[in-house]
Order: sequence, then C-alpha cells, then structure tokens
Amino acid sequence: MEEAEFKNKIKKVTGSRKHRVTGSLGVYDAYKWYRKNKPKDKKYVLTESEYFTIIRRINEALREELVINGDLTLPCRLGRLEIRKHPAIITTDGKKIKTNLPIDWNSTLKLWYEDEECLKSKVLVRVNVPEIFRIYYNKSRANYNNKSFYQFSANRDLRKLLKDTIKSTSSFDAFTKY
Repeated sequence: MEEAEFKNKIKKVTGSRKHRVTGSLGVYDAYKWYRKNKPKDKKYVLTESEYFTIIRRINEALREELVINGDLTLPCRLGRLEIRKHPAIITTDGKKIKTNLPIDWNSTLKLWYEDEECLKSKVLVRVNVPEIFRIYYNKSRANYNNKSFYQFSANRDLRKLLKDTIKSTSSFDAFTKY
C-alpha cells in the first residue's frame, strides 16, 4: 500500500461524507423566512441565488476584517469575535504528558505509515509553536437572552486564512490569554 492510499484509509475518505449540522439554523433557513415574508414591492424581491450571493459577500468581508484587525464587533449588540493567543504549555503529571499544542497530521500520518508500532500505540506528532491562536466569541457585551446557548464555530476556510496570515505576517499580534 502506498503512502497516499494509507493516508486516505486512515482519514476515511474512501466514500462520501455527510456534512450535516443539526439543531441549528443556517442560510437556507433564513432564505425560507425571507421567502415567506418577502417585500410587497417587486423591485426588492431577490432570487435564491441573489440572496446567497449577498450573504457570501458579506461573510467574506467580515472574515477579512476579522483576520486583518484581529477583532470584529458584530452588529445589533450580538457580541464580538476576537483572535486570542495562548502560550504553548507542556506539563506532566508523572505518567502522561499534557499539552495544548496542535497535532501536525501530515507528519503523524507519515510516521504511522513508516512505523507500524507507532500506529498501534497512536503516537501523535505535535507542531512546535510558541503561541496558539484561537478565535473567541466574546458575549460579555452582547444584549440578547440565553447567551449560554449560543456559540461561534469557525469554518475551515476562516481557520486556514488565519493560519496563513499568521505565518506570512511576522508582526501579527493578538490579546494574550493566560
């Protein structure tokens, strides 16, 4: 078995995947509400593709502002998105090593391909970085009910854009959280 086949087998990408978020409202749900409550004047009525294009462009602008400025205040007092950095911590409790460093999956899968014993014991290779950046949803100034039930989860494109910006910009800085 070649390395590419091995990685695909471990990642379980041989078949199709279902990407489904349950218990949450999305863009299509917002469009269904818009369609049900559309404006009376014909010049303000949007098609489905126009509606999704507007949403996509707004999300791209918000994403770029968050990555460039490091924080983004959401409208209507919905809170604030912030990029925070945490120091890399490696501790031990005598038996196990605990760390908050992210896993380097390319190196880990390469190691597992070359050494079967590491695969059986699930040895992980970590990225050696001094600081870890995370996107945090700050709800302290938000003005809505049941704040504890809301969460923000960054999609893969946003996380990748943030990673590339941090790597390319040596002066990128964020609020340090200890």
